[in-house]
Amino acid sequence: MDATMGQALEPLFTADDAGRVTSWSEAAARLFGRSADAALGEQVVEAVRGADGALRVVLRSDAEGGGWEVFPSDGASDEADQGAGDGEVEGPLVRALFSVSQLGLLVVDRDLRLIRVSAAAGSMHGSASEELLGRRLDEVYRLVDPVGDLAAARSVLETGTSVFSRLVTVLSAGGYRQHYSVSAFRLRRADGEVIGLAMTVLDVTRRERDAERTATVSRVRERVGRSLQVMETCQDLADALSPGFADLVVVSLIDQVAGGDYPPLHPVDTERLLLRRAALRTTGPPDPDLAVGGLEAVRGESSYVRALLEPRPVLLRSGRDGRLSDTPEREKSLRAAGAHSVMVASLTVRGRVLGLVRMFRCGRSERYTLPDLQAVESAVAHAALCLDNALRAAHDRALASTVHRRLLPRPPGVRLGIDTAYVALSPTADSGTWFDVVPLSGARCGLVVGEVSGAGMPSVAAMGHVRTALRALAGLELQPDELLARLSDTLTQLAHEWTGVAVSGDLALTAGCVYALYDPIARTCSVACAGQPAPRLIGSDGRIERIDAPVGPRLGAPDSEPFAMATSRVGDGATLILASDELDPALSSEVVDRLLTDYSTAHELADGMFTRLAADPRNKGTALLARTRPLPTDRTSVWDLPSEDRAASDARRITRRWLTERHGPPSADALDSAELLVSELVTNAVRYGTPPIMLRLILDRSLTIEVTDSGATTPNLRHARVTDEGGRGLFIVSRLTEKWGTRQSSTGKTIWAEQSWPVE
Repeated sequence: MDATMGQALEPLFTADDAGRVTSWSEAAARLFGRSADAALGEQVVEAVRGADGALRVVLRSDAEGGGWEVFPSDGASDEADQGAGDGEVEGPLVRALFSVSQLGLLVVDRDLRLIRVSAAAGSMHGSASEELLGRRLDEVYRLVDPVGDLAAARSVLETGTSVFSRLVTVLSAGGYRQHYSVSAFRLRRADGEVIGLAMTVLDVTRRERDAERTATVSRVRERVGRSLQVMETCQDLADALSPGFADLVVVSLIDQVAGGDYPPLHPVDTERLLLRRAALRTTGPPDPDLAVGGLEAVRGESSYVRALLEPRPVLLRSGRDGRLSDTPEREKSLRAAGAHSVMVASLTVRGRVLGLVRMFRCGRSERYTLPDLQAVESAVAHAALCLDNALRAAHDRALASTVHRRLLPRPPGVRLGIDTAYVALSPTADSGTWFDVVPLSGARCGLVVGEVSGAGMPSVAAMGHVRTALRALAGLELQPDELLARLSDTLTQLAHEWTGVAVSGDLALTAGCVYALYDPIARTCSVACAGQPAPRLIGSDGRIERIDAPVGPRLGAPDSEPFAMATSRVGDGATLILASDELDPALSSEVVDRLLTDYSTAHELADGMFTRLAADPRNKGTALLARTRPLPTDRTSVWDLPSEDRAASDARRITRRWLTERHGPPSADALDSAELLVSELVTNAVRYGTPPIMLRLILDRSLTIEVTDSGATTPNLRHARVTDEGGRGLFIVSRLTEKWGTRQSSTGKTIWAEQSWPVE
């Protein structure tokens, strides 16, 4: 309203709700050329017909039941030469808006009470317009957000800033949500006094419900499929559908699918089919009959059968004849929960049936309609694809886990001079982690902890290759640093052979490994590290230190830096802990010290470590524990031999006496074989070796015979011809032993042979 309008203190004329003139001023008579007697009672459109001048219509503030005041729009009161126009249209327009237009119109006073309601607005409410007059907005409409909606209306009254297309949600008489787009404008009299608000109301319930369906499908596409865990994917689907689209969601898998088997082909045999509940989400109290993990038959529910056999979801709505379940107990339970409509959709992908999804609406939620079926069909199709991916990944993980277990060694145990055990915290089933205890000659053993980059079958397969190669290289009696160097070359060659086979994403095929060589007779431990920390060494006095072995590059890495080796003295009763990168930080001095105080054997220590560290899910990784023990005095002995021809006979006599006196009378065949082996090895050392010569016997699970001399020449096995007088010594040794070999040292070489020995 402009300033000139505000100066007109008296209206030209007034009109009632029916559009009839109720008062006529002298200014109106001059302006329209019609006397008061002629104009009173006439329709406004007839009273002002043919007149010039623009008019402005405002609501009368003192009218009972409604009324309007008409002012000249430009402030002129007696000019008849104004251009004709809006005055002829305004009255009919107002009547049309309130009686014919489908756009709802509300007029409220300053207390937000209705003083005028259009026919369309009354129809939206389901009441006659006259029944709503005099009542406040929140008394007429059950606003979902009464505080916010009334505050917005009062803000328009106070500030004059109009509100456009505000979404207002109300509850209908049946308790269903209705959505309206509301715009509000402030109304003022000619003198500027605020008299109320005019509001337009547009029913956008269908639009909003379509938006809710679209949002549901988008929510399912966003949330479902982020995990490759089967049960987590099912729960993500239930969480995406409820709340918002359903009050109760039950996701069930076919029992054989939940157990890891392949899904059956469509069509399925519904007579034998069982469903296992995999996920549940409800906005109300939980139903104990719908607990996750429960089984239910398909054949007892026609809606289940239809959903599994038909390509579309099934819609059921309760009513006079409608039922939600064929089972009386389940129907009673659903009725008690207030369920009134349910949709059942099958999870089917690539012609295979995975399970069912059931969505319930209860209480005052809107009933499901046919358009909801289309949204569910799209959402469930995406969920089925994601669930199929998760099932395939689970199958791959199970396969990789089985292969992984097959490739790992049997649990290590007690060996001569050492007791071993391992700890695996939150291991990944398809990872390439491994540990190993490699028995070597001379009662020595190799201790290994390693991991191959990546996950899945390629990683597990690579782990098997690396572990096999490490055992083969360890059997060559290599020192730890040389062994890791050759193992790194092996892994590099393996990566070239596997070009084009991804281990995990774009990661290169590399491995971390720590290899420790423990000699219980020399009481030393030699260590080399490739991308993993050096072992901890805890002495019998409880002192904790880390073996000072530099950490070299990972196996197979492009870094050509050489590996280094460190050797430490290890006394009896000491403990070695080889830990992977992930677990090593958790093994603080305080943790290790407390564990060593409480436990004595390696197995007890491993159990205690698992119990203490497994409670924290952040602790992951693998550790190999080894506790040294003093060698029994009757299990090993060493003699110096002369570098003469009689050395062989002396060695046979010493061997027979030691085996007989210390370990009881052995069998004649075993004793004869031992004497022959000793004789051949000593004779070989006397003829081809360099003094001094030393004989050592070690009796554990087998008899190990070692002959050491200071020569560097390594003997070779050859097959002598019939006419040859010699060359059969090592051939005889190879026939009588389980295995034999040589190993070099800084002071010479050792030829060793292991002979099976009867168990006492």
